[in-house]
Formats: sequence, C-alpha cells, structure tokens
Amino acid sequence: MPRAIYACDVGSVRAGTFAWARVEPGDGAPVASTDIDDLVTRLRQDATGEVSIALGFESPLFMPVPADSGDLSRGRHGEGNRSMFAPAGAAVATLGVHEAAWILRAIHGKTHEYTLDWNVWPPEGATRALLLWEAFVSGAAHGDTHERDAATAAVFFRTNELDLAQVNAVTADQRLNMVHGAALWAGWANDLDRLHEPCLVLQPEQPYEGAIGPA
Repeated sequence: MPRAIYACDVGSVRAGTFAWARVEPGDGAPVASTDIDDLVTRLRQDATGEVSIALGFESPLFMPVPADSGDLSRGRHGEGNRSMFAPAGAAVATLGVHEAAWILRAIHGKTHEYTLDWNVWPPEGATRALLLWEAFVSGAAHGDTHERDAATAAVFFRTNELDLAQVNAVTADQRLNMVHGAALWAGWANDLDRLHEPCLVLQPEQPYEGAIGPA
C-alpha cells in the first residue's frame, strides 16, 4: 500500500508561521509549503488515491494527569528543559490542537482507519491508515525556516518508519490525549478509550539540510 508522511510545524496561520512538509518512502526530496489550504488539498488527494497517511504535528498532543497534586505542571518524560507546561509549550499545544481539529474536519471521510498506534505502521495488506503523531523539533535540530523544520520532522519519520518504537522520545503516565479529542470532535472516532493513549513522539537530533521542493 502506498504511503505518505506529513509533518506540520505548528504556528500562526495568520502570521505566516505555520508550515508543512510531505515525503514518501525512498530517497526523494520533501515538498513543503506555508499554505494550510494546500495541505488539506494534498491530504485529500492522497486519501482518494488510496495512500496511507502519517500526519504529524510539532506540538504536544497528549499530557500527563498525575495522581499526586505535587506532580501537577510537571512535564512529560523525555522533554528535558522544554516542558509542555512552560509558557511556550502550553501555547503551541493549544494552537496544535486547534489546527489539528480544523485539518481533521477538513479531510474527514470513511476512506482511512484512524489510529494513534505507531506499531501498526507501515500498514499491512489493504489497510489504509491515518496515523497521528507528534514531532518535537528543538535545539540543534531547528532549521532556518518553518518549512525546513517541518521537513526535518517528516524526513526523520521516514528514516525510522520501520523502527518507530525504538525512537519514541517522550512518554507520560496517566495520559490525556488531546489530539484524540480533536479526532472525536472532527468525526474520525466515537470511542473514549483512546483519550488515555499516548502518541508517537519523534525528536530529530539535527536539521534536514537537503533540497526541498515546492508543494
């Protein structure tokens, strides 16, 4: 089954700081754009073309809800000094869910099986999957444009897509999955169990420095 990997560098659409990139398996260059409507058009084309889709967002997609009040506001395991509850992390988490809900509603259909389980990627047989995942591009991995940050995340997923469990970078106990809430809202699901599930989190260590084509 053909597949495509997308990553969104979450930012303000109005201010021009949102960007996305798309890659396919193999060694082809990613394409990228700052236009969210072009992203939806490309996702719809892949969906109607029977392409499985891995759709990532560079923003926290799930949070810990601890049993002990003393652990409230404590970040997730693996975030280091970039906690999702710091002002920057909290802001981008809100914006990421906002944009994910809009995108998921715009591409909603019955063509794909939506999942948060990275262990089923790449899909087998005739299954057409929509996998939601989280990118964590920070520090030395940052590039000089939002498009390049999106490309960094997408290419890192492609490089590791046969071994995703080994590169999952962030975990949490007693989770609240915010992007599943967006999927519920957009009509992709009606179950509540996945509100307790994590997402795959990929954290590249260096930026993508290759060519990027127009979307």
